[in-house]
Amino acid sequence: MKALYQSGNPEQWTGRVDGTESGLRRWHQEVHCVNLDEKQDLKNAVVLLGFCCDEGVRRNQGRVGAKDGPAQFRKVLAGLPVHFSEQIRLLDGGDVYCYGTELEAAQQRLAELVSTIRLQGGFPLLLGGGHEITYAHFKGLHMNSDSIGIINIDAHLDIRPLKDGVGNSGTGFYQIADDLSRIDKPLHYLALGIQDISNTQSLLAYAEGKGTKIIKAEDVQADNVQEIIAAVQKFATQVDQVYLTIDLDAFAAPYAPGVSALAFNGIIPDITFQRIFQAIIKLPNLASMDIAELNPVYDIDQRTTKLGSDLIFKFLQKF
Repeated sequence: MKALYQSGNPEQWTGRVDGTESGLRRWHQEVHCVNLDEKQDLKNAVVLLGFCCDEGVRRNQGRVGAKDGPAQFRKVLAGLPVHFSEQIRLLDGGDVYCYGTELEAAQQRLAELVSTIRLQGGFPLLLGGGHEITYAHFKGLHMNSDSIGIINIDAHLDIRPLKDGVGNSGTGFYQIADDLSRIDKPLHYLALGIQDISNTQSLLAYAEGKGTKIIKAEDVQADNVQEIIAAVQKFATQVDQVYLTIDLDAFAAPYAPGVSALAFNGIIPDITFQRIFQAIIKLPNLASMDIAELNPVYDIDQRTTKLGSDLIFKFLQKF
């Protein structure tokens, strides 16, 4: 039986060398690969963990290929210049794999490793993979915290009911809400970048009925920045921890062509969006993050990969 988890591989971290002294180093010279099944101190560590899976996308009738997202991210991240603090340890915890249709087994393994990272003091930064990563990521966080607020940058609410009794890339928030309702706890969910064209009226109504704060893509405008930032900050004060999940299909197609479900007229990652993103990553209780739905098969000039990598790069500067 193939192992669902494989530890970090140094061979994935290669690239240009401008020098070895501080100021010349790149990420591939800083990252250290670890085995998350081994007990260790992860204090001050950002731990990359891949989710090589797009079974949820396949079940959701999307474009498969996101399982190769983590490897593609590492290729771009490896060459980035180091701008983050010397006090930060950048670790690669490896990948969780989904074999065949065994999505639920992969999700459970991912949840266990997320829990491990948090228990050992690290910050999980997950690389997808399809947006079925969300349900697993949340489960792992919920093992160690009762109050988690999720900020989802996405064109879709991903709150659809299960189909044929199983989850997919569009059911994560429904599954989370259902799990929480069974223990009489509310869903804390802020969705940013939602588009009417990508969600039925029923889904919008269901999400609002669950108390979801919805900020639509059309409202991400310069005139609304302060209002949106205030809403994000207020949301964060209502929970112990904030988990940020970014579905790259939230962005307009020219900037993110390589995704599972293209949004031709989504968010433009300009200064307006960047101000909102900076406010999110500066939240004092931000505890975890992932980037989902990178599909290298459809990427053009690595635009989508570079967009996601830029967001990771900016996060590391503020960590």
